Amino acid sequence: MSTPDDAPVTDAPVTGDPVTVRPARPDEAPSLVDLDDLVWAESERLPREVRLRSVPTRTVLVATREGETAGVTGAWDVEVGVPDGRGRARLVPADGVTWVGVHPDHTRRGVLTALIGSQLPATREAGRALSVLKASDSGIYGRFGYGTASTVLRASFAGGTTFAAPPEIQELADATRTRLQTAGPDLAPRLHAAWRRAATDRAGEVVRTEADLTRNLTDVPEHRGDREPNRVLVATRDDEVVGFAVVRRTVTEEGSVLGGRADVPIVTTADAAARLALAQRLTRLDLVTRTDWWVPADDPLVLWQPGWPRSLADGVVDSLWLRLVDLPAAVALRGTAADLDVVVEVADPVLPENAGTWRWTARSGEGRLERSGEQAQLSVDVGDLASVWLGGRSLGALAVAGRVREHAPGAVARLDAALRTPVLPAQSVDF
Repeated sequence: MSTPDDAPVTDAPVTGDPVTVRPARPDEAPSLVDLDDLVWAESERLPREVRLRSVPTRTVLVATREGETAGVTGAWDVEVGVPDGRGRARLVPADGVTWVGVHPDHTRRGVLTALIGSQLPATREAGRALSVLKASDSGIYGRFGYGTASTVLRASFAGGTTFAAPPEIQELADATRTRLQTAGPDLAPRLHAAWRRAATDRAGEVVRTEADLTRNLTDVPEHRGDREPNRVLVATRDDEVVGFAVVRRTVTEEGSVLGGRADVPIVTTADAAARLALAQRLTRLDLVTRTDWWVPADDPLVLWQPGWPRSLADGVVDSLWLRLVDLPAAVALRGTAADLDVVVEVADPVLPENAGTWRWTARSGEGRLERSGEQAQLSVDVGDLASVWLGGRSLGALAVAGRVREHAPGAVARLDAALRTPVLPAQSVDF
């Protein structure tokens, strides 16, 4: 999350008051919850013990100014699926940035810049190559080197929607058993293991820890309001979980007619047939006339619709933002689809360790980055490089837009070929 109150083009201090950033103390958790509630206008209807469990567990940094707590940022332990170069994904550890907030009395005073400027080096020093987040305001994070790594559509499937899947996929979906049950912490171990397996099907998925999934599957009546408790639709094949969806149904009554909407905040599937099995069951639940599901534009559920049904989906929105914190390490972790030898100049004003000229080579699907004194063949900003990392954009498109500069013919095409993915990144779960 990120606060829109600190999102101008620059939040350079307008006074001489210094901002100090330090790790949060354990005894500060209650006051930080209060700050988070103030920033996000929370109703405070949740029990105090529940709110305290929402404090990020990996890192929390506090900014102070004029002797007051001025802002906070934190991170969860997450894993991100990055392309493996063979059409699938491999999970790598990352910091899942959250709880980014600035006290209303201290906005436009450099607090956000100080927080992120301290958080990114700390992530790098901790051995993490990537940082990811879900932004509430898309105008904030580009100036810190984050790039929009994936985009999604909000698809609304009417009750009884027909999915025109090929016979072989339908046959496998028919052989996939689905079971709807009430969410509970006891489901977390098995579902988490399945989540990690399924997240290698397509790059871009974010997997939270088993402890976080346990917390998310625990019912909090004050949090769900008038909705039913979360349900989980689990897909199995040969006694192995091949996918699951967390479902929230809201039932309404108009006159004597009952209807409702099913929201799917978490869904993961190991293959297209498991996705089809879940979708066919979700769109046929009793009392549900619409199922809302965030999907990439090339999701099989969309492609199985006739033509491009305009009533199916809203416009494209950003999903996951990604930051390359340690560029050589990130290159080593990401697979490549083609061999490569190109000299790249990278601009990174926030993390100068990433900036400069690099020779980027790749052999047999594995990449390597080394400092180079050669003339750069292309120049790119670290945020634009992050935006192509999961396959959501191409360097060629950015070059046409003037955001990537080519100094040697063919350099952009060669790097694009190495970073190519066959499908768009998956929708990322919130964190």
